[in-house]
Amino acid sequence: MALVSYTERPAPVNLDSERLNEMSRSYWSSAILRAGLKLGVFAILEDNSLSPNEVAKGVCGNPRYVQAFLDACVVLGLLEKRGDKFTNSSAASYFLVKGKPEYVGDLILHITNHWESWGRLAQLIQEGKSPLPFESGYVDANTYWSDYMMGQHNRAEAGQSYYLVQNVDLRGRRKMLDLGGGAASYSIALCGANPGLHSVVIDQKEPLSIARGLVEERGLQGQISLVEGDFNTLNLGTDSDVVLISGVVLIKSEEDCRSLFKRAYDALTPGGMVIVQDFMRVDHSPERRFMDTLMDMYVLIAFDPGAGDRFGEEVSFWLQDTGFRNPKMTALPTHLALITAEKLA
Repeated sequence: MALVSYTERPAPVNLDSERLNEMSRSYWSSAILRAGLKLGVFAILEDNSLSPNEVAKGVCGNPRYVQAFLDACVVLGLLEKRGDKFTNSSAASYFLVKGKPEYVGDLILHITNHWESWGRLAQLIQEGKSPLPFESGYVDANTYWSDYMMGQHNRAEAGQSYYLVQNVDLRGRRKMLDLGGGAASYSIALCGANPGLHSVVIDQKEPLSIARGLVEERGLQGQISLVEGDFNTLNLGTDSDVVLISGVVLIKSEEDCRSLFKRAYDALTPGGMVIVQDFMRVDHSPERRFMDTLMDMYVLIAFDPGAGDRFGEEVSFWLQDTGFRNPKMTALPTHLALITAEKLA
């Protein structure tokens, strides 16, 4: 058998094998980030410069493993090293220390709670299933739901609330329904910016238990009411002039979304406004197309077989088919986008 001469073998066109290798290793970075949060490393190193042995004592860890972990955090830009001492990078100090306004650690934990599902992606593609992490025991149910709800609050606090307030004009609006409002993050932002607005947040018991503390912390008990129930069946009344639907369209089927839009329409007074905030394909730049495409895969395995990162035009059509008019799509600097529409007077 003749030997193949690899020095003479032509390289494939437009194929970078190292990029494929890099893709296969990408979960290493995610694992290091998650471990740092789970172990409390960034909290330990905030305003401290510690040796590996000192960090090992703080996390009850094996010194050799801790040394390798800290060095890995340095090359990822999470930590800085001076001599044999480690401290937080500016990014870790800003975003990964719990208690700071810009903290996004809960959101990172929520995203990585779905690791096992991603590991079974080939099987899930064949089965068309959307397993929850606590069903396999990867995390317990309470941890999963707490990370999920606080993760969404992290997203709001890190900038999404600001852009929502800047892009919707609620002057003169008096009553808002926040359907599936979770931790009440966006009701807090909108009521804080609009003192004459009262919001009714409707969701299940677990997220509302988190919302209650956040509402009290901001002193907005007089403007925000928390109602436990299923917004798909609860009597919503007919006297609201704003309905906020945030983070719901992404994780529900088309049928469920259309049904929800109909309920929102019926709950609004003439001249009322609906606000849809979610991952939606409104900005078609290469960067957003990349994120939206991967997000479409993520929501299928993480939430519901009918979920999807919708095109803005599609959601706008559903709203108009319900009876809403003048839909306006707004791409935001964040990952989420907005669509507003009106119920004609």
